[in-house]
Amino acid sequence: MADQPQGFAFPFAIDARTGGIARAEGAEKLRQNLKHLLLTSVGERAMLREYGGGVRALYQENINDGLLAVARHQITRALVRFEPRILPQEVNVVPREGQLFLVVRYIVPGNAAVQQTVIPLD
Repeated sequence: MADQPQGFAFPFAIDARTGGIARAEGAEKLRQNLKHLLLTSVGERAMLREYGGGVRALYQENINDGLLAVARHQITRALVRFEPRILPQEVNVVPREGQLFLVVRYIVPGNAAVQQTVIPLD
């Protein structure tokens, strides 16, 4: 990856080794950015009201095929618009052991491997 993402870790934390702000870079920072984007509610950011994936709206909903289709569309649209460093391949909500998980599979240009981020919806 030529332009590796780097910055503060998400969630925000203090680095126990240095006492400074924890940082992340590369594939881990990209996964953190995806999680942050998708867990942010649309309209939550005052200066960028369109930002967010709206995944939190799934928390209290009755999951059915229609809701999943709308959620996949909204999440894919947010990924394409706000995270141009990836090419989304698949977005699914998967039940596992009595819990729901958001599974996002994507490709980072310049790296042929399909990567995956899993976000628990609890």
